[in-house]
Amino acid sequence: MNAPLPYRPPDEPVPDPVTPDPYGPAQQPLSGAVELAAERGPVVYIPGAHGGFVAVRRDDLPTVRTPAPAPAPAPAPAGVDPQAQRLAAKGVFAAGAGVGAYFAAGAAAIVVDSFVQFLIAAGVAAGVAIAAPGRRGGGDTFVTHHHVSNRWFGRSTTTIRNR
Repeated sequence: MNAPLPYRPPDEPVPDPVTPDPYGPAQQPLSGAVELAAERGPVVYIPGAHGGFVAVRRDDLPTVRTPAPAPAPAPAPAGVDPQAQRLAAKGVFAAGAGVGAYFAAGAAAIVVDSFVQFLIAAGVAAGVAIAAPGRRGGGDTFVTHHHVSNRWFGRSTTTIRNR
């Protein structure tokens, strides 16, 4: 009992709250008539409509059928788990996509490098064509023919003609 005692005058004795008063009135039931446990039989407490529990005789409850036994679990399929197969397939696909992207990037680098080399060669050829003096016609052209005739016993004859 943690509640404080009510005020009493100083000359009045203080009653002991722990010791029951044997001469006081008998405690009455809170509600309803007195019913002995041996007369009513076994009682079951069930949840009531307003949040509390209500005592109900076991004989007044509807009979409860025993539930049928649970069926045996289905046997586990033999082989690899389908979820694990899907997960492994996703990993293989990701690896294949990564390798494919690597080879595609390499091929793109080769194409870009070849295109850059072509542009450089075209620029050099254009620069040489612009900077070199062109043949504008009317220049001297020399054609030289070398004619070598080999004979018996190591004799050779060479003829040079310029046209």
